[in-house]
Amino acid sequence: MRLHKLPLYAMCLTGILMSSCEEDSAIGSSIQPEEDILTAHHNHINISTRSVVSDSVLSKADYLLFGRYSDDIFGEIEAEYMTQLDARIGGIILPDTTVVSYSSATTGILNTILQDLDSKFGKITSVNNARNFTIDSTIYLMQYSSGFWGDSTTLQSAQVYELNKAMDKPKYYTNTNPEDYCDQSLLLGETNYQIQNKREIRIPLSNDFGKRISSFYTNGSGTTQSDFNEYFRGVYVKQAFNEGTILKVDVSGILIYYHYDADIHTTVGGKDTMVTSESLKEKYGTTPLVTSYFLSGNKTVKRANVVRHEDWGDMVQKLQESDSVQTYMYTPVGVYTEVEIPFDAIMDSVKQVAKDTTKVLFNSVRLALHKKEINDKYLYNVQLLLIEKDSIENFFHNNKTPDGISSFTCTIDSEKNLYAFNLTRPTQNKIRQEGETYSRKMVLVPVVKTLDGNDYSYKQQLWMTGTALYGAAAPDSLKPCVDIIYTKRN
Repeated sequence: MRLHKLPLYAMCLTGILMSSCEEDSAIGSSIQPEEDILTAHHNHINISTRSVVSDSVLSKADYLLFGRYSDDIFGEIEAEYMTQLDARIGGIILPDTTVVSYSSATTGILNTILQDLDSKFGKITSVNNARNFTIDSTIYLMQYSSGFWGDSTTLQSAQVYELNKAMDKPKYYTNTNPEDYCDQSLLLGETNYQIQNKREIRIPLSNDFGKRISSFYTNGSGTTQSDFNEYFRGVYVKQAFNEGTILKVDVSGILIYYHYDADIHTTVGGKDTMVTSESLKEKYGTTPLVTSYFLSGNKTVKRANVVRHEDWGDMVQKLQESDSVQTYMYTPVGVYTEVEIPFDAIMDSVKQVAKDTTKVLFNSVRLALHKKEINDKYLYNVQLLLIEKDSIENFFHNNKTPDGISSFTCTIDSEKNLYAFNLTRPTQNKIRQEGETYSRKMVLVPVVKTLDGNDYSYKQQLWMTGTALYGAAAPDSLKPCVDIIYTKRN
């Protein structure tokens, strides 16, 4: 136990208190009844920490991960994914005869397209009697505008397979085995790619496949998303060759371009006129009725990030053996720092000066953890969740928020490189034997806080962020510890 200078709020309890760890630190007996005298105390207790590995992470991010990357600190990590497709039931009619302008937010036939063929035409007013629906090209699209991790010049390869089995589980984890859903007998397409200045990958698929998908709409094969999931179960996007980058895929799905023939209503010389796409094609050598539709693997359908880091358990052990000063957190493979909350030590230190613990009030109980620099290229985790390891899955799956008793969050103090968790409430409950208390051992989980309407939610960080914390072997000023300030009423 060490004495420390108290924070201002503790020193100003009534303007007459002194801070001390001594049992006889009370003052003011000449001006207050003995039972009303308050004494302030400050304890500082070092704690133990270690790196622990989880076998998986709940796959519930706003994006999909794809690629393979390796470095000298954390080794190799591979990320792939499976996803259903949003069929946009009620939103897709093929062919789409909607007429749109440049400012429209939807796809369709641009109302000025005839003017590009011949200036005598006015704007298109309507398209009717659609016929001869034809697929022009089919691709699998991945867009990653929010970023990537690694070497942008590396040549890698991606493959797209059709799922053989439906994704029928209520939730998925990063250790999901794609072989349980895809035997890789149905290769839809593949391509080599480099990141460089691009922000998307286009994987060519066959037009026969495009026709097959489109026939769900043209033949009236179903009217619900479940019908579509039966018709087409989804895709497995596989990292097929080389390592160099990991992508954060924001948009993923099948893009189908098509054209058709129809009667086009426009104006010529200010008079209403109808022309056919066939006549335009004969005269100008092209048809204007070209458009597309997109089936997205978005958050409304089931999808799973599949992350492999098979040697990470051995890597953690080697890292800790080589440097016992630090512990690690690393996403997305589920590496956490475990902390042991010293409840026995806290209670024992209080009981040394307060035999009647009902007269003790905790003013501040703070868990302090200092961040240690790993490498300039690694982003650190700005916000952490402190929770029991066995409660992680339930917390994220049920969109819970920290309750200040069994789960806590804090944001890093970037100037001090310090995470500080407020444990005052549960510690007070503990000494009074009130309410729920938490396990001595808890873990630190990197999280992202998002706002959905008026409600906040927390999601487990699932990106290439690595953080190291100073451990028990660090210099005294950087050791993980619990700082306690409490007052005792005589």
